[in-house]
Amino acid sequence: MRELIDKILASKSLGKLVKYRGFQQPRNAVFSEVSAPLPEEISLALKKNRIERLYLHQTKAIDAFREGKNIMVVTPTASGKSLTYYVPTFEAFLNDAEARALYIFPYKALEQDQLKNIRVLACSLDGLAAEIYDGDTTAYKRKKIKANPPSILITNPDMLHMGILAYHGDWQSFFENLKVVIIDELHVYRGIFGTHLHHVIRRLKRICRHYGVEPRFIVSSATIANPEEFAFSLTGIPFHVISENGAPSAGKHFLFINPDVSPYTIAAHLFELSVKAGFKSIAFTKARKITELIHSWLITGAPELKKKISSYRAGYLPEERREIEAKLFSGDLMGVISTSALEHGIDVGGLDVCILVGYPGSITSSWQRIGRVGRSDRESLVILVALPDALDQYFIRNPEKFFGRSFEKAVLDPENRFIMLGHLVCAGAEIPLRRLDSEEYGKASTEIIGELVRDGRLVEGAEGDRWFSLKKNPQRDMSLRSIGEGYRIFGADTGKEIGTIDGVRALHECHKGAIYLHHGVQYKVTSLDMEAKKIEAKPVDVDYYTQVYSDKETEILEMLGRMNKGKYGVGFGRLRVTEFIREYVKKRIFGQEVVSTHPLALPPLSFETMGLWMELPDELNLQAVSRGMHFMGGLHAMEHASISLFPLLAICDRDDIGGISYTLNPQLGKPAIFIYDGYPGGIGLAAKGFQDIDLLLERTYSLVSSCDCDDGCPSCIHSPKCGSGNKPLDKLAAIFLIGYITGKVDLEEKKVTMREKLFKRSLAEDASGGKRKESGEIKGSSSSGGFKKRIWGDERVLFFDVETQKSAEEVGGWRNVSAMRVALAVIYDVQDNEYRTYFEKDVDRLISDLLMADLVIGFNIDRFDVEVLRGYTNENLSKIKTLDMLAEIYRKLGFRLGLGHLAEATLGEPKSADGFQSLQWFKEGKLDLIEEYCRKDVEITKRLFEFGREKGYLLYRDYENRLAKLNITW
Repeated sequence: MRELIDKILASKSLGKLVKYRGFQQPRNAVFSEVSAPLPEEISLALKKNRIERLYLHQTKAIDAFREGKNIMVVTPTASGKSLTYYVPTFEAFLNDAEARALYIFPYKALEQDQLKNIRVLACSLDGLAAEIYDGDTTAYKRKKIKANPPSILITNPDMLHMGILAYHGDWQSFFENLKVVIIDELHVYRGIFGTHLHHVIRRLKRICRHYGVEPRFIVSSATIANPEEFAFSLTGIPFHVISENGAPSAGKHFLFINPDVSPYTIAAHLFELSVKAGFKSIAFTKARKITELIHSWLITGAPELKKKISSYRAGYLPEERREIEAKLFSGDLMGVISTSALEHGIDVGGLDVCILVGYPGSITSSWQRIGRVGRSDRESLVILVALPDALDQYFIRNPEKFFGRSFEKAVLDPENRFIMLGHLVCAGAEIPLRRLDSEEYGKASTEIIGELVRDGRLVEGAEGDRWFSLKKNPQRDMSLRSIGEGYRIFGADTGKEIGTIDGVRALHECHKGAIYLHHGVQYKVTSLDMEAKKIEAKPVDVDYYTQVYSDKETEILEMLGRMNKGKYGVGFGRLRVTEFIREYVKKRIFGQEVVSTHPLALPPLSFETMGLWMELPDELNLQAVSRGMHFMGGLHAMEHASISLFPLLAICDRDDIGGISYTLNPQLGKPAIFIYDGYPGGIGLAAKGFQDIDLLLERTYSLVSSCDCDDGCPSCIHSPKCGSGNKPLDKLAAIFLIGYITGKVDLEEKKVTMREKLFKRSLAEDASGGKRKESGEIKGSSSSGGFKKRIWGDERVLFFDVETQKSAEEVGGWRNVSAMRVALAVIYDVQDNEYRTYFEKDVDRLISDLLMADLVIGFNIDRFDVEVLRGYTNENLSKIKTLDMLAEIYRKLGFRLGLGHLAEATLGEPKSADGFQSLQWFKEGKLDLIEEYCRKDVEITKRLFEFGREKGYLLYRDYENRLAKLNITW
C-alpha cells in the first residue's frame, strides 16, 4: 500500500495535486462479557465462525435487550453491529420455537448478504430458518413462504408496504408470533424515504396490535448527531442507545487531491493504478451518470480491465446486481465504480482502496463509504478527489475539519401531509380506521381523513366511527422512494428491458434525445411515453452527454412561521413549486463544453412542499446597483452558496433542496430568496434551515468572502444543477447582500463604484487630449433620435455585437469562448445616435463603454459577446447591465430562434451573412466586409427591438412554417 502511495506522490501528473496526506492509527478491540452466559447452542455457533469473544457494544446490546428494552446501536461500518440483533433473535427462538422475527433492510443487496451470514451462523440451531421475501422472490417461493413463514423473514420497506402489510391476513401466524423487529442502516431513512418508513412502521404496529402482539425493536445506524431523537421520529418508540464502539480497526492512509483538470479523469486514473497494483478497489460517485462515464472511460482506455471491473447502481436489473455482488465477493472482480448503492453494510470481501469521487455530502456518509475498506488487519487507502464545488473545496482547504467535524443530524418530516394522505388510505384498506387510530395519527389526521372522505379515497362506515378504502390495493399506487410512478426502459430494436428510472428523473434524464448510460453502454432515448410509463432507447457511440435546463416558480400557500432578524425577515411555510423544463444541451464528455442546445416540450412539474424564504430590504436593489453590482446576480449567487452548505446542517444531498430568487417577489412585495425541500410535502430540511438560519448565513458569508476566485466559481457560487446555466451571478454582490443583512456591512460606508472609476479614467484621458467619440470610428448615423428621446430619456443605451477571429471548434469548444478573440465589434449608441466600430486594439475602451452604459442590448450577448471579452480583462463583466433579446425570447417560447429567422419573419429581410462567412473573411484579412456584416446585425437587432417595443410582438415561423406572433414585454 505504501508503494502505491509513493507512486502517486512521485507522479508528475498526480503528485502536485495532493493537498493532504494523513494516517489514521489502528484501534484495538475492547472486549466484554454478557451478564449471563449465552446459550450453549449460540456459543458453539459463534465459535464455529471464529468469534471467540464479543465486543463491548455487542454485549451491552444483548444485556439491554434481555432487560426488555428497545435497542439502538450506533457504531461505525464493519464494527459487528449484526451480532447485536442476531444473538437476541436466536435467543428468542431458543426460548420459543414459534417465535418470529422481521428483518428490514433498505437495499436488496443487504438482504442477500444478511441471509448468507444468518445461514452460516445459525446452521447448528435446529429449526431456525431464514428467507428473503422481496420483489425478486419468485411467485412460487412467495407462496411457500406465506404458507409456512420462516423464523426470520428478511425484507425491505417496499415489500413490507406492498406485499406484507397489504395482505396481512395471509401472514396471520407470522404476526401472531412476531417477537422482534430489526431495522438496519437507520440513517438511510432520512428525508422522503424516512418519512414513508415512519408511516409504514405505524401501519406495522397497528397490525401487530390487531393480532395482539407488541414486538420489541432493535435498530442500528452509522454514527449520526441525533440518534435517539431520530429513532423516535422514525418509529415513535423510545430507545436505549448504545454508541460505545469496541471493534478494532486497521490503520488507514488518506490522500486529498484537488485536480487541475476534470476530477473524473483523475479518479479514473487513480482507480486504474489501484486495480493494476493488485488492490481490490471501490470508487464512489455522486451520480449515476458519472458512475457510468468513469466505467466507460476505464474499459475504453484499459480494455484489459474489462472483465475485472464493473459499475453498480440503482436501476440495474436484479440478476445484474446479484452477479456483480457475487463476483466482488469471490474476487473475480477487482474493482467497482458505484453510487451510494454499495455504501452500506454488504460484505463484498476485503477491499483495499476507497476513492471518493467528490465529498459524499455528509460526514456520516463519508465514513460509511470509508468503512467499506480495511476490514481485516491490513492497512487501506482512502482518496478524496475533490470536485470544484463548495463543500469539496471547504475540506481541501481545511482537512482537519473533515476529521474533527461532528456528525450531522438525520432529518425527516413525520407530518408530511402528502405522504400521510397516502398511508392513511393504505391503513384504511388494511384494517378500517377508527377514532383511536385518528388520535394516534395526530391532530391533523381527523381533518385529513375528512378530506380523504370528500375526495372519495376513504369511505365512512354507516355507524360513523370507522373509515375504510374502497380500493383493494392502494399500496400499489405509492412508491416509497421516488416522486411519481417509475418508468421502464426498453431497447428500441430488441424490446428487451434495460433498466428502470423514477418519474421525475425520467423527465430530466430520459427525454427524447437524451443519452442514457447503462453498464458503460450509451443509449440514445428515441421515445418517452408518459402515459404508458415506457422509454425506448437504442445503443449509440457518441462523445457527448445531455443535461436539461429549466425555469422555476414558487407560490406561498401557507405561512407557518416567521422571524424578524433585524435587517431581514425569514419565513417558513407551505409552497407550490412549478418547474418548466425548457431545453437540453449536449456537452462534450471530455471538457464539458456545450455542443448544441435543443428545445423540449414537456409538461410542467408542479408539487407542494415546505420551504423557507428570506425577505430582503427594498433599498438593497438600489444600493447594489449604485455600487456597480448586479442585484439579481447577487441574489442568485447567495441562493446557490446557501444551498451548497445545507449538508452541514443535516444529512442531505444538494439535489434534495431547490431554490429560486426574486428581485421583487409578487406575493411579498420585496426581494426574496426561497429555499425549499425538493420533494412533495417536504422532508424536514427547510424546517432545519429555518431554525438555523443565522448559522447558515454565517457559513455562507464565510464561504463566499474567503474564496480566492475573482468572479465566482464552483467552489463558492456556481451550481452544477442550475437550471439557468449559472447566469446571472455576481460574487461581490452576494458578499455585499449577506454582509449587510447579517450586520457585517454598513450602507453608509464610502463606496467607489466601478462606474465612478471608469468615469474618472475617462476624464483623465479627455484632459490629455483624447475624445470619447474617438474610441471607435464613426461610421454613419441613424434616424432613431426620436425613438431615443421617447423611450430612454437621458440614459446611455447601447446595441452591441461582436465578431470573432476563431470558431468554437478551433479553441476546443464553446466552453472556451473567451479564447475566440475579437475580430471587431460594433456598437450603436442611442444617446449619441451613432454607430462605432472597435477593433482588437480598442477592446479596453470597448469594455469601459459597456461598463459605463445604463443598458446594453444584444442578441445572445450574455452567453457569447460578453464571454468573448473575458479573455482580455480581469474586470467583473457581470456588472455590465444587459438585455439579451435571445434569452428573453427563449423564456417566452421555451426554445431559441436565430436572428436571421426573426429578421426574415418580422422585418421581411435576411441577414447579410453568417458567422462562418465572417471567420473566413478574417482569415482572408477582409475586415471591411466583417465590419459591414457586424453593423448590419446591430441594425437588425435594433430594428427588431424597436418593432417589439412599439408593436408588443415579433413574428416567427413555427415547426410547420406557419407565421406566428411572439408577444414581447421588454
